Amino acid sequence: MADLQVRTAQPAPTTTQGTGGMAHSSSVTGVSTAAMPAGTVVQTLFHQLAQSLTVLSGGAELVLEGRVSAANAHVIRMWLQPSARQAETSMRRLRDLRLAQSPAATELTQCLTVLVLAADMISQGQLSGESALDSYALLRRNADRAMKSLRELRAQI
Repeated sequence: MADLQVRTAQPAPTTTQGTGGMAHSSSVTGVSTAAMPAGTVVQTLFHQLAQSLTVLSGGAELVLEGRVSAANAHVIRMWLQPSARQAETSMRRLRDLRLAQSPAATELTQCLTVLVLAADMISQGQLSGESALDSYALLRRNADRAMKSLRELRAQI
């Protein structure tokens, strides 16, 4: 986990759908999308969301299984917030594209809300002991549910 590079999510300009099915934007969560086809923008956002969810679920799993030292636990905590923000930003971009209003999209949004709150509480050191472990379990469950919802949403689009 320590060899991965952390990319913090930075606010990206709003992506808009133009004529000819092209999305117009200078950046979507750090990836240039100028004149990129709308389908490519969507796939990029899905990929970024899946990547963030994988980091969140994997980090929580390592902690829950007791496979990290205290020093590495600190590194994992540092990864939680930027990964949660990346997922949140990608989801916001997807919502802005108004692709689908489905149960999978609603479930994904709900899971991400819980993920962001849990990641914030853990990374800010607001929890310790059993409360922290419970939050890591909550984080992993919601990351797994979000990944399932993301696969369903991807299949719908």
